[in-house]
Amino acid sequence: MIAESFSPRLRYSGASLGYQLASIIAGGPSPFIATALFAAYHSSLAISLYILLCSFITIIAVSLLTDYTGKDISQAHEGV
Repeated sequence: MIAESFSPRLRYSGASLGYQLASIIAGGPSPFIATALFAAYHSSLAISLYILLCSFITIIAVSLLTDYTGKDISQAHEGV
């Protein structure tokens, strides 16, 4: 889905950039955030709510992506 968000010319570079930034921004600090939530609230409920919030943000972001299904994108690839 990430690769389809970019034009054919930038498809693999954009997908690669998206994966790298997601691992740094979201995946890296997640264990620290979960540990801090558990230390603060002494319950896994706070961690569950954090995961739910992240899931909600993901659903919103995916719903805002442009859908290229069934559209002719060959014009964007010409002249490369």
